[in-house]
Amino acid sequence: MRTEGGAHSYRLGILGASNIVRPALLEPARYVDDITVSAIANRTPEKAMELAHAYNIPQVAGSLEALLEMKELDAVYIALSNDLHAEWALKALAAGKHVLVEKPIALTPAEAEQLGTAAAQPAAPKLVEGLMVAHHPWQQALKSIIDSGQYGQLRSLKTRITIPAKDQHSGNYRSIKSKGGGAFADLGCYWLQFVANIEGLQHVQISGQSQFDGPDGCDWTFQAALKYDSGLDTECLISFELPYRASHTLYFDQTVLTVPDFLRPLKGFYPMKIRHDLPDDRSTVQNFEPMNYYVNQLRAFAEIMDGTREAGLERSLERVTLQARMMAVAQQAWSYR
Repeated sequence: MRTEGGAHSYRLGILGASNIVRPALLEPARYVDDITVSAIANRTPEKAMELAHAYNIPQVAGSLEALLEMKELDAVYIALSNDLHAEWALKALAAGKHVLVEKPIALTPAEAEQLGTAAAQPAAPKLVEGLMVAHHPWQQALKSIIDSGQYGQLRSLKTRITIPAKDQHSGNYRSIKSKGGGAFADLGCYWLQFVANIEGLQHVQISGQSQFDGPDGCDWTFQAALKYDSGLDTECLISFELPYRASHTLYFDQTVLTVPDFLRPLKGFYPMKIRHDLPDDRSTVQNFEPMNYYVNQLRAFAEIMDGTREAGLERSLERVTLQARMMAVAQQAWSYR
């Protein structure tokens, strides 16, 4: 890490050249002065070289391992398939690199435990899950509304995240069960991250169900629910086959609020809103200026490396374990049909 004018500047390497790399890191990096993309590696070198040429990345490492050996790098961004996230996060931590790893950070409770142990070592680098929606102010604004009680008690939360799969995600890890495929592994984290932010993940009952009728026996539509001691019920419909929608709807004693199209800032700088969702009242509660989730996330990663912001790792690992339990419940129910 070098210091310029009193501000930290982190040199980052990229592991993987998947489609997510451009919108999630290379484009946002243009807006974040604290981070410089200095190297990239991919198992197919041609893809790495293509991105290096397009974005003026100085070095293309000969392998993933070679990139981790580059002493001049302070951090890495991991954009490999889901089943490789935990493995390479552990390797990067062992190499002394801060880590920003694409969601999900891990697929199993065992992987989550390994990551937690590695990150808890004295002077360990920072480990951060790339769950970009967590870094937008609409989340804290909603929590403040809930905590204030201004609309009475929050009774239920319904989330829908349905994104049709292009070509059935053919040739993509999302359609390969052993690689962490399926809708719930890919999209369920958005629901659970938000629920954890407003209520935590200490629940009374969990449920999950799917027909597991996607490619390779993956869950192509998944329904899940949590019921809390407080009386709050939360449920989510997640799908790779239903028409597009991404919304949170919150049912209070005195009103209904919604966050419509909450994934929109993945595509660029877009405004967001929280609004009433009653038949006779669609007024806006709060507007948010145009933001890009990934720019916010990269800025947050720099602050975490600085030590001025919490990484939130414990909550990420807790969510991995809960998702695994819910998947097991769904698989058991399906096997007893």
